[in-house]
Amino acid sequence: MRNVNGLPFDLVDQWQEYPTTRSFAVSVPTELRRQYYPDDAAFGQAMRKASYVPVRTRKLTGKLSSFWLYRVTGNDKGVCTEEPAQHKGCSVVVQTITTPHPWFKRVALDGKWQNVYADHIHFLTKKRHRVDGVRVQGFTAGGLKVEVIA
Repeated sequence: MRNVNGLPFDLVDQWQEYPTTRSFAVSVPTELRRQYYPDDAAFGQAMRKASYVPVRTRKLTGKLSSFWLYRVTGNDKGVCTEEPAQHKGCSVVVQTITTPHPWFKRVALDGKWQNVYADHIHFLTKKRHRVDGVRVQGFTAGGLKVEVIA
């Protein structure tokens, strides 16, 4: 009987593989592993001996499930797909206005007093700023798009 890293070749030939950045992960259905191993403990020992580690993730298929990740030596980044994820269709935008308005709050944003839409303040990160020579508790919009409404 031929084997791959101590695992039966017929088992390796039938499992589902998912490529990762530096390695690959496999999904072995219960029915398939029961054909070759009497219980889950024996299967787990054989997989660990063949340099696989169990992971539970949703990064490969989008659904939370268990996989066996083949560990390579060196700088392994873990479980992530080979191609990067698509960008979201919408991104966070923080709206500001130049004149005071009841729906907008006056806050220190990135070192300046600005009127920010009240519902968008929770997207911002708190940061102490010096505005007009005074240190105030303000916010920063690091990495977010700030849109000025006329």
